[in-house]
Amino acid sequence: MKSDPAVKAFKKALRMSTIQAIRDLDPDVRRAQEALLLDQVAELPEYRDAKTLLLYVKAFDEEIDTLPLIAKALEASRRVICPRVDKVAHQLELFEIEDLERDLEPGVLGIPEPRRTCRVVAPGEVDWVLVPGVAFDLRCNRIGRGAGHYDRFLPGVRPKVETWAIAFDCQILDPIPVESHDVPLRGVLTPAGRIAARA
Repeated sequence: MKSDPAVKAFKKALRMSTIQAIRDLDPDVRRAQEALLLDQVAELPEYRDAKTLLLYVKAFDEEIDTLPLIAKALEASRRVICPRVDKVAHQLELFEIEDLERDLEPGVLGIPEPRRTCRVVAPGEVDWVLVPGVAFDLRCNRIGRGAGHYDRFLPGVRPKVETWAIAFDCQILDPIPVESHDVPLRGVLTPAGRIAARA
């Protein structure tokens, strides 16, 4: 997954400026928008219809806290999968979560991640994916953290799987630079509304 040096540098600059914009959000506004975004996910027909949900756990201060969404899904007896990064293979591993307190443990930097004792899940079992990202555009392209974990993972899921993100309005930058290995999403939910990828 080689990157053009100029594009890589531009993405890095966009990543840094967007992270700063998120950090600059008023804390009360941010909390309200996070709650709104999680409600939008829960009301999304594609989310409601899915049998197996892949939901990331917040790993950075700038990310939207998904634990309330995960908790509600578990309370509703939904099948919830959470990812864990294999730091040797640089790949996402998927584990089924049934209880937040029992099945998550502090990982690197105290970031919660699934215990390895949880049931391992194959990518082909997933119906709906919540994908983290730093910035998105109106065609549902994304800039992640730069490690490429989701760009390597997403091509391995079934073609009809719904891949979505949630983002603050300041995370929508149009257009963002796209490389051959970048994988666009089906949609992005923001406080201003829903962005759907063009067919």
